[in-house]
Amino acid sequence: MSADNLTATSRAFYERTKSKAAASFFLAAASMLFLGFTSQSGGQSSAYGNLNEISGLPSYLSDAYQSYQGGYGFGAFCFILSFILMVSSAFYISPYVTGSNNERLILRTPQEIDTGYPAQYSNNPAASAPTV
Repeated sequence: MSADNLTATSRAFYERTKSKAAASFFLAAASMLFLGFTSQSGGQSSAYGNLNEISGLPSYLSDAYQSYQGGYGFGAFCFILSFILMVSSAFYISPYVTGSNNERLILRTPQEIDTGYPAQYSNNPAASAPTV
């Protein structure tokens, strides 16, 4: 079945599920960007640490290198936290990983979703009230 032949409710559900998949893909791509920033910042921190170990270095250069090393190290820490948050958000939003059965089913083949409710969830409160 084509997505063009779905009812309005199923089509809205289909579009929402596709949007969740796109957002999940975007967050996963952003997490890879943050992972790259982590390695770049960690490398810079390590490089300034190696420069700081040179013998006969004036104290003002040693202090500057130490400050750079700490700053880039903190940047690497922040980027790794961003990576972890982005990856966990991508998994949480993804209809492929944490989605419902209807979301997985409609992504494979667009079809009408089951919207029927059991009798106990009807809109009539008297129908769902227990009988004594």
